[in-house]
Amino acid sequence: MKNPEHRRELRHRGRLPIYMKGGEGITRDFNVSGIYFETDRAFSTGQSIAFSIVLKYADPDHPVRMNCRGEIVRVEASGARIGVAASIDSLSFEKLKDSKDK
Repeated sequence: MKNPEHRRELRHRGRLPIYMKGGEGITRDFNVSGIYFETDRAFSTGQSIAFSIVLKYADPDHPVRMNCRGEIVRVEASGARIGVAASIDSLSFEKLKDSKDK
């Protein structure tokens, strides 16, 4: 039986807060080309998305915000929340002055 897995890169599991316009979520897994997260916000397949993840320990002196843009590739019910899979088409990093910054 063939594995239906189509990912080119290994996924990393982790629960990190994700911030987007109009809502927040928690990651389940991610790699450089995609992410899966759970949220209360509704999305549609094919919809563009912009989101950020604060990496508190990437730099010992300042946290780093990873800003991403992509497209929703899958939406599914995940209990009381909505599971969302998105591609990551571009990303950039910025240092934050304060760990409380989103």
